[in-house]
Amino acid sequence: MKKILLSLLLITVLMVPTTVMAQDMEMNGEQPADQSLNTNNQVVATVNGEEITSQQLAQQANVNQILQQVSQVDQQLAQILASSEAGSKVLEELQNAKLDSIIDNVLLKQAAEEADITLSQDEKDEIYQQQKNAILQQQQMDEEQFLSILEQQGYENEAAYKEEFSNNPQIKINKLIEEKVIANIEVSEEELQQAYDENKDALAQSGQDTSFEEIKPRLEQMLKQQKQGQAINDYLDELRENAEIEKNI
Repeated sequence: MKKILLSLLLITVLMVPTTVMAQDMEMNGEQPADQSLNTNNQVVATVNGEEITSQQLAQQANVNQILQQVSQVDQQLAQILASSEAGSKVLEELQNAKLDSIIDNVLLKQAAEEADITLSQDEKDEIYQQQKNAILQQQQMDEEQFLSILEQQGYENEAAYKEEFSNNPQIKINKLIEEKVIANIEVSEEELQQAYDENKDALAQSGQDTSFEEIKPRLEQMLKQQKQGQAINDYLDELRENAEIEKNI
């Protein structure tokens, strides 16, 4: 439970796709891992010589927790997943997807190190305060509740929590993405007009405003996010192509 708030802050700050964010943004930082993946803590993959262990994968895949959650909704489905061949394939695909997300995260961490990405203390303080404010708003907490939760999760004080947040490598990955991948992405007026023309009928049918000027800011945000996501995926593809990756499962 100790890392729930840290994870919430990272969820807000990170801009990379879900598959990349998974490793350090899981909400189950200290929850039981799937022991079937954790035997002898074997090496399940190497990325440019950096090892990924079965323990790391187990913490991310956490099949046991998934089955427990499914069981709360549909016990029969949980039983099928746990005992059938088809269910085993689904869980295996989940495991492989989680491994791919860990590999992507390692590649980004290595790229940030190679690019010598650093953050000043002022930058760290600004990021922390922005994300803290966002979490207080999203979770409808006040300062006293925030500090109380930190204490419940084992932090001596807010300074200790802030230090852990500030030293998380994901923050450097964020800066890498912002500076090297998406810094120059813009949406042209022509692209906005085209998106509006292609979706005008659908907008009208849904009862939304159809004026181009009124919807333009939302269109711009949507198209920019799409472009950023594609740029990040392309960047990851490039990192993978130039990396030495070996999977052992």
